[in-house]
Amino acid sequence: MVSFQHNYRLLIRIVLFVNFAAIALLAVSRGIFFSLAVEPERLTGLSSDVIRAFWVGARFDAKIAFIGFAPLFLSGLILAKTRFFTWWKSATPWYSAVIFFLLCGFSIANYYYFVTYGSYIDVFVFGLFDDDTKAVLDNAWEDYPILRSFFTAVAVGGLSFITTRKLLGRSLHWSWPKRHWAMTTLSVVVAIVLYVIVARGSIGSLPLKRYHANVSQYKPLNIVTPNAFMALSWANGDYKKQAKFAPIAEQAVTDQMMKMLGQPTPEYHTEKNPYLADNPPHVVMALMEGLGTNVLIEDDAQQNDLLGSLRDAFAEDFVFERFMAGTTATIDSIVMMLFHSDIPTISHSGAQKVALPSSAVLPYKRAGYEVVFIYGGNSMWRNLANYLPIQGFDAVYDENSIKAAFPEAKEHADTWGVADEYTFNFARKLLDEATKPTLIYIMTVTNHSPYRPPSDYQPKPTLASERLKDVIGSIAGQETEMLEAYQYANDALGNFILDIKGSNLAKKTLIAASGDHRVRSISTKNLDEFAVSYAVPFYLYVPDEILAQTDYQYQPERIGSHRDIFPTLYSFSLSDQSYISLGGENILSTDGVSNRGYNKVRSINQWGAYENGNPGRLYSWEDGVMTESTPTENPEADWASEYHKLQNYYLRSQVAGNK
Repeated sequence: MVSFQHNYRLLIRIVLFVNFAAIALLAVSRGIFFSLAVEPERLTGLSSDVIRAFWVGARFDAKIAFIGFAPLFLSGLILAKTRFFTWWKSATPWYSAVIFFLLCGFSIANYYYFVTYGSYIDVFVFGLFDDDTKAVLDNAWEDYPILRSFFTAVAVGGLSFITTRKLLGRSLHWSWPKRHWAMTTLSVVVAIVLYVIVARGSIGSLPLKRYHANVSQYKPLNIVTPNAFMALSWANGDYKKQAKFAPIAEQAVTDQMMKMLGQPTPEYHTEKNPYLADNPPHVVMALMEGLGTNVLIEDDAQQNDLLGSLRDAFAEDFVFERFMAGTTATIDSIVMMLFHSDIPTISHSGAQKVALPSSAVLPYKRAGYEVVFIYGGNSMWRNLANYLPIQGFDAVYDENSIKAAFPEAKEHADTWGVADEYTFNFARKLLDEATKPTLIYIMTVTNHSPYRPPSDYQPKPTLASERLKDVIGSIAGQETEMLEAYQYANDALGNFILDIKGSNLAKKTLIAASGDHRVRSISTKNLDEFAVSYAVPFYLYVPDEILAQTDYQYQPERIGSHRDIFPTLYSFSLSDQSYISLGGENILSTDGVSNRGYNKVRSINQWGAYENGNPGRLYSWEDGVMTESTPTENPEADWASEYHKLQNYYLRSQVAGNK
């Protein structure tokens, strides 16, 4: 018993030391994160929130530290009465080094994740595996200080190793008076109970959970509160839930339809239009990588030309700027626009072989269209090559198809795929060869970090403003490259539009374009940019011949989002055709629109913009796409959450009803 008592007391001291050191490391990491993420002037009157952020954060840290060192604690208890306890002492410095390396490394990663995505680590992190992993890693290597971060984590792990080994060396001289066996037993029981309580994070009936991290109305305080490991745990839970499509009662779906749509089904119908019936036009929808308004507001034709050859089209055709992308990620926006899905992993989930009657391309299929998807990258990304044909696409083309048609595209291919100009050249080739009306959905790739326009591209003037330098995130120092890639992508789109307009296709081709999401490396901190931060433009060219035969009203200040794109296209290309829409509208309707734009993070309405997670605070419209910096009350604070519920209910009903 003497040997056990000695080893047990040594064990407790070593375990407490490494745990408290780990908590201290995480606290320091939070302090650094806090100093970099918050704006001091915004903390006025929030001192209690700051204290709460660090207190709750310390509880999260203790939970993670105690869980991380639990194997050390338990193995020490088991081996304390045996000769193998010396092995435990030999292994402890190594174990400690690994834990501290991970704590430091993930804390750094969490900060840079915030810089890029405006959040602590969330479900989007699994794009590392779901996307082109090599491309994601190449992207990270270009944008982040990987080596510096790695060696910092190694240094912290090494310091932990040295300190723990020295402490164990000193323990050879430690001695304690003998205790009665009952006292030792009681001490072991109490130690285990206390360890479990700290690792659980709470004494009450509920353990420390995600909602505890919501400590303030000021979002950055909520972001710095949890540590990286808590955030990763929540992200993993969210990711697993994405693949599940729980059954939903038909009445619940109908009730939600009535509540949000004012009718029991999401079925709508285009008007009869004899001209469209006899002259069905080609339709091209280009979803442009990273075409975010948060960079487009920097456009200046003379000093910072971000539109390039797209400038004339923006001046001549329909453009809506108070417009939101559906989400902050590419695949998320694609499946939301095409399939009304709030589950980004649907294309490679258990529902990947379920044909959805709500697919946005089916009205075109019924009207006799050829429906194709062109992706500048590899079509096996997110299993699209297999998934899209199930949802009504006749063909899926990717970088391999484009390189085969234009061998010179190989020379300018980059991390994510071929340069945008070749993607548009391929679309033009399909239109020229088309024998029947064709719908082409394009996803471009060039305007993606790492930002590199093709080497032979001659950029027009660009200039990084002080505003841009202030809000730039992980790519600080690469402003010029980012602006040139942004300009190049728009230039490629603009040249395609000019090419179509100058050909015999001009009278029979609709062209629409929007961004897949905001430019994610730009900070969302400026309150006067509360809407701009998540906005994308919506561009639309409709031939005059069709406009002359179709009623429309153009009001540039109208508000919308991705959900409105296909209903608008239907109205100018399909006659007497039914379609599915979860509230999306023809944004050129003569009857007006509801003026709502949905994004999974922030939404907009006729009064202004608001955070879906804190919908009561609305930032009113000021000039153009800018907002007031002082929030007011949102007249429809429940709308975004109810709309998301509608998406979720409807998708579940579609999947469950068609398996």
